[in-house]
Amino acid sequence: MELPKNEATFEVDILGETTFKHYQGQFTCRCVLAMGQKHAMELENTRLLGNHANPTGDLRGLAMIFSSLRAKIIEAPEWWKQSLGGSTIQDENVLVELYDQVQKAEMEWRQKVRDLANPPSAESQSPSQ
Repeated sequence: MELPKNEATFEVDILGETTFKHYQGQFTCRCVLAMGQKHAMELENTRLLGNHANPTGDLRGLAMIFSSLRAKIIEAPEWWKQSLGGSTIQDENVLVELYDQVQKAEMEWRQKVRDLANPPSAESQSPSQ
């Protein structure tokens, strides 16, 4: 079974809730990570947590969002690159929306793989009488 392309492209047009700035552009992301990429993402997540024994929910969430976006986004508009992968953006909703889009791409890819692995049988495709 040949797997679907492991990349997805999506457009964003997000209004920042803090600055009211418009963030627009096209992103391309990896749908799923290879094990080495996932390992690097987890290391980045751990680094961003700062070795805190009891990180706050916000710290955990931001570390997860940053590490995921940094590992999965492979092409992005210039404003994303200039923001150092979102680090200098003041609008949290922009990061959350991008994270949601990347997660959606992964779910859609996984569904395609499931569909390829379990194609409908000939009986289920023919109309019943």
